[in-house]
Amino acid sequence: MLYEEVMKLFSLVHGNLSTSHGITKLGLGAMELVASSLFENVPGDDSGPTNAILCVVEFKIHGTSSGRRDNRSYCSMVHEALEALVPLIHSHYPIFEKIYVIRPCEKYLAELEIPECLLTKTKILSNRQDLGLHLGVETLPENSATGNPSASTDSVQSQSLEDECTGKRVLESAGKTDREAVTQNYVSESAESTPSISSHRSGTEPRPEYVEAEPRLIYSETIGSPSIILDPEDLKTAEDLFPEKMGARLVFADSDMVAKFGHGVRLAEAEALHLVSTQTTIPVPKLLSAYILDGAGYILMSYEEGESLENYSDRASKLEQDNILNLLNDNVRQMREIKGDFIGGLDGSPCRDGIFEAGYGDYRKYSYGPYQSEEDFNEGIVQALRDRLPPELLARGDDPDSIFFTSEYVLYQTVRGLKGHGIVFTHGDLHTSNILVRSDGTPVIVDWGLAGFWPEYWEFYRAMFNPPWRVSWDRMVERIIPPYYVEYNIMKKVFAVVWN
Repeated sequence: MLYEEVMKLFSLVHGNLSTSHGITKLGLGAMELVASSLFENVPGDDSGPTNAILCVVEFKIHGTSSGRRDNRSYCSMVHEALEALVPLIHSHYPIFEKIYVIRPCEKYLAELEIPECLLTKTKILSNRQDLGLHLGVETLPENSATGNPSASTDSVQSQSLEDECTGKRVLESAGKTDREAVTQNYVSESAESTPSISSHRSGTEPRPEYVEAEPRLIYSETIGSPSIILDPEDLKTAEDLFPEKMGARLVFADSDMVAKFGHGVRLAEAEALHLVSTQTTIPVPKLLSAYILDGAGYILMSYEEGESLENYSDRASKLEQDNILNLLNDNVRQMREIKGDFIGGLDGSPCRDGIFEAGYGDYRKYSYGPYQSEEDFNEGIVQALRDRLPPELLARGDDPDSIFFTSEYVLYQTVRGLKGHGIVFTHGDLHTSNILVRSDGTPVIVDWGLAGFWPEYWEFYRAMFNPPWRVSWDRMVERIIPPYYVEYNIMKKVFAVVWN
């Protein structure tokens, strides 16, 4: 509980409370005292009973008088401090089995970036009596923090949350958790059931509904919290590696580090880099950090110096070319040994490919996958084919004598006939510009933006799909990737129809 008027009596503490950094320092200091006390009382053997370690936080935050530096409210300063404190507590003090938060201000609940592993342990309670029920006690000791201090005109009006709810954002993936937020409504408790903290609120005044805001910072729990976070303003003037390229930007963040960023950059790409780095010997850029900030994805990785495969092949000897193809064949083999049980991005995100980006109207409102089987994936492709058509045309789709819809039906059935393929880890864009060759002849595979778990024919289809820099590339592909010519021609037809 924070009462600034009381804290003013303690100059050192009040000085720290005047800045968000100071509040963070006080919070860490409190955690160190708690942790030291807990560890000092840990028994020396494992024979005794184990006591659960609980953390209880009760909110009752009041504003301060005007004239504060930066004209920032005390409420916003505390929020900023908590935002910095939460990941530090999680990193250094992962000791709590359960965390109870009593009567939080909805702004904190909606905007605070809290790792999901903490959210799964967290319970949001509307009052202290509910805490007693959870702890199995009838009453809780009272202290000066539980009273209702007299409200002033600058006090922050906060509300209680309805009954009990968890702060966890529920996210699905293939045995993992993605950090893309699922919007959830938090409705405040009615005035009749719990008195308002602020004496200025009328008991009959309707209470607003609060919707959880998209968190500012999202990261992959598979990779871990970002070790480097760049200032987006600095990247605006950074040197582009491919200034003519549209979409996500790839810039030098340092002499030996590049940043790929943009609203289309997904954590699934970073997870693909992480997977390759930890489970294969495939040379790839070293992943340094990955996160989503204010809706834009950022992937920081090592800069890999080399020339594109097409430039290298134009001057390489036959022996050197054969060596490169053999090394790439081994790289693909290692990828295909990683099996998947769904089709989509590694983090459980939807399938990304041009086939799924031709929906009628705004294609961004459509989403495809992830799919639990090849059969479901085929139906997703059929749906993508249908989604490209305007509603008035779809309405005439039952006409058996329509040449157009008969042709559509034949294509749908052809796609549905794709069966029996395994699901494997796939780069999804193996063309020559995404294969760099180091000075020692080692190929490095870059740009994992389309990587994920796909049907086993997908790598071949995608490598053959891009226009070759020379005709012989089509014959080189089958020396790198197991060939699937029938499936390639079907998907090539689908793409042509989708974008016709």
